[in-house]
Amino acid sequence: MKNYLLILPLMTASLVCSCKETKTTAVPDEAPEGSRSPATKEQKVVEKKAWPPSGETVDADLLKENYLVVLDDSGSMAGGKIGQAKEVLMALAKTLPPEHNLGLVRLNHPQAVELGPGNRDDFSKAVAATQASGGTPLRAVTAKAYEVITKKASAQRGYGSYHMIIVTDGESSDGSAMPLVTKMVSETAIQVHVIGFHLENHEMNQPDLVDYQAAGSSRELAQAFESVTAEAEEFTDPKAFSR
Repeated sequence: MKNYLLILPLMTASLVCSCKETKTTAVPDEAPEGSRSPATKEQKVVEKKAWPPSGETVDADLLKENYLVVLDDSGSMAGGKIGQAKEVLMALAKTLPPEHNLGLVRLNHPQAVELGPGNRDDFSKAVAATQASGGTPLRAVTAKAYEVITKKASAQRGYGSYHMIIVTDGESSDGSAMPLVTKMVSETAIQVHVIGFHLENHEMNQPDLVDYQAAGSSRELAQAFESVTAEAEEFTDPKAFSR
């Protein structure tokens, strides 16, 4: 009987020790940072916004080519330069294939001609009415042009091609447009073309991002447009543009 009484406390002590050991060796709910598996690590994912955003309307033809002209109508373009630019743009409205979308944004005019195939009369009227005066807010108007193209790209679900053609004779008066241009080229399908009119060089002359051309006459300006559109074969007829 005495032996049994001695064994019972020993068994009880053993059970208590066993419970304590179990508690101290339990696996923590959250392992140290370095020991977590990739599946259990908290990962911060930065989502890139898709371009273009989804639109409410869908165009019947999703594969159209789009050409948005950004025209510098600042005071420095007054006289012969704006006259030559208008002459060439009027010819563009006539020679660009009618199935392509054409649009116009001016630096100092709030009204834009939206991208479309059946707007050649509106485009020509807007060009004819353009007067050269004011500053050169290229940064703000490049942003506006980006919105115009993005709106059309949403309707085309991103299909087709998108060309922004900037015609300017000077540097921006409201800060650099290059941060936005860099963003457009790297994150969207927009191709940026800059024509330095009566201007040899420009801040936007950055070959990795921009198709830059210099034009010193209406004939050279027409050739620059022809190289962008690539289809208006009659656009650079020397007889049509001799200045």
